[in-house]
Amino acid sequence: MSWAALHEQAVEAFAKGWRRPEPHAWDGLLAPDIELTQPLLRCGRGRQLWQREIARLLAFLPDLHGEVLDWAGAEERLFIQLRLTATLGGKPLSFVAVDRLRLDPNGVAVARESFFDPAPVAAMLARRPSTWLPWWRSGLGPLLGRRKFLSDKEKR
Repeated sequence: MSWAALHEQAVEAFAKGWRRPEPHAWDGLLAPDIELTQPLLRCGRGRQLWQREIARLLAFLPDLHGEVLDWAGAEERLFIQLRLTATLGGKPLSFVAVDRLRLDPNGVAVARESFFDPAPVAAMLARRPSTWLPWWRSGLGPLLGRRKFLSDKEKR
């Protein structure tokens, strides 16, 4: 299969997952040992890590969904521009991210690196105290304390 066809398949799987996100929505796209680099979420390896992180994100932002705005690919590299939308503290939240996927020859993502400026999202969160407890309960934050807590918990 050509890289162009693999890109189109991967973009469709990516878009389908973000239209109706749930922890297993991307299972057909992500390799079991995918490498993940992502702002505001835990970085590491494995589809199971992605599933746990997206479950935490959806616990905090249950109406989160995304729309692919644009994409470009060159051989194993695929860039996808995405608008993510949700409700935070009763007000709309929207931001644009770019994901860089590295695909294997079968079109499966073996690496995902997401790029967006988390400062506006963090500022919006800071201005809405009603969201702090749900944010903490979701397991997403605060980020530094959460990472230490999760690391300690996983060592047990």
